[in-house]
Amino acid sequence: MKRALAAVLLASAALAGCGSVTAGVDFKAPAGWAATPSILGRMQMWTKKAADNKQDQMVMLVRGSNANIDLRTIPQVGSNAMTMTKQSTITICGNQKAQFASGTGSGHSGQKQTMEMVSATVGQDGFVAMYLRPQSDRPDPEAEAAIRSLCAAKT
Repeated sequence: MKRALAAVLLASAALAGCGSVTAGVDFKAPAGWAATPSILGRMQMWTKKAADNKQDQMVMLVRGSNANIDLRTIPQVGSNAMTMTKQSTITICGNQKAQFASGTGSGHSGQKQTMEMVSATVGQDGFVAMYLRPQSDRPDPEAEAAIRSLCAAKT
């Protein structure tokens, strides 16, 4: 187990210099949350301890190579038996259309979780931003704002 963890940490450190998942977007991660390194410029996570101090809340940003990412086909990372409770088209960044989905499920520890996801196209890339938290925690306004900040970077 320790060898596997060490290998993952070394691989993450080696790949951290391969670009930023936030390049070209004006994504604003929640202030004060701990960030993981970007993995191959395609994925990054931010975490903070949940109110119960046992679980983490998590925001994840994924850059896809396909401009059209359908949230109904995205695996629910970190959650088991996710039930989607809402799916809709929303407007972000002033006038940009995006998909929104939310649902509930149980995490690996068996505790109830809430997940919110936003998918949008920026340039030639599709992005998915996800916010996962214990169901017993109040939503973090900065995390909810972060997943809706999939805007093209201002040049």
